[in-house]
Amino acid sequence: MFGPKSGSRLIATALAAAFIIATPISAANAANETYPSTVKFLSDAFVAGKALDGFTPGKTDYGFTLEAMLQRKAGGQKLIDQLTAVKAVLADTTVASKSAEATYAYDVDKKIKPGLAGKFLFTSIALGVPNAPLRNSLISDLKKSVASDGAIALAKDNSFDYAWAILGLATNNQAKLANQVAVKFAALERPDGGFGTDQTGDITKSSADATGIALQAFALAKKTATKSQAAIEQKTMVGASAYLRSSEVTGDHWEAWGDADVNGTAYAAMGLRAAGGKISAIQTWLKGRLAPTGGLTTPWSKGLGDVFATAQGIVPLMGYSYLDLIPAKK
Repeated sequence: MFGPKSGSRLIATALAAAFIIATPISAANAANETYPSTVKFLSDAFVAGKALDGFTPGKTDYGFTLEAMLQRKAGGQKLIDQLTAVKAVLADTTVASKSAEATYAYDVDKKIKPGLAGKFLFTSIALGVPNAPLRNSLISDLKKSVASDGAIALAKDNSFDYAWAILGLATNNQAKLANQVAVKFAALERPDGGFGTDQTGDITKSSADATGIALQAFALAKKTATKSQAAIEQKTMVGASAYLRSSEVTGDHWEAWGDADVNGTAYAAMGLRAAGGKISAIQTWLKGRLAPTGGLTTPWSKGLGDVFATAQGIVPLMGYSYLDLIPAKK
């Protein structure tokens, strides 16, 4: 593992060579409408081009930043268009030998954060970032956090952590382990067929966003599963899809806390798309949420684009799921 300074030089050289590497969305979707003003709105929200601030100004939200980079890729931006952000969050400052400088994929006690680690791994592959040494280090630590039965204790039954760990492992040549984790994750499905954030007493209700990301994880894992694993994953996907359809409002969106849930709708749409469902009505609803400035509006954004909704909403707005962003293997 190289340190930050030598790593910067190596990554910069590799990135320069990687600009010519195309990682297009499948040709079958090439005719889908694009939203350049929406992509620009999101890109302009990156502070100094590096990352998105969270709800606290001046403090980076790495989870939303990584997903925003996926949205920008879906919207047509190539690796070179996201160079500053790539160097900031997927290369120079990510793992860097896990020194005393805390990195976002690890807690202050150096324990890996499985959800952010998986998101880092998946986003690196989706964008085609030449950061194999960093990914290999992260994969090694993520694998150590998985028990023999597929449980991830550090995830604490969090659906997003499990799903992103699966997506990260599955896209980084860890299909066997991804399916072991997926089978364990399937046991967290609620009686109504959906998934919730985690298993704590106050948020046990299933939600559109947790179910949507779970569906994407199962759909990807199932492609390389054994017969018995695939049966479990498929049954779980049927239940999760049914939950989403039964909780859909007017056939085109989802609500939470009495208001339209734009982020949840985006995740639900991607999950249904990954599971083979039709999402054209949801696309139309999302299009109706676009502000003149390009961003997606929320009930509290006063008609203006909301960065956090847009950071998860361009991919389904275009009719895709995150799985559509995975480059085809040559």
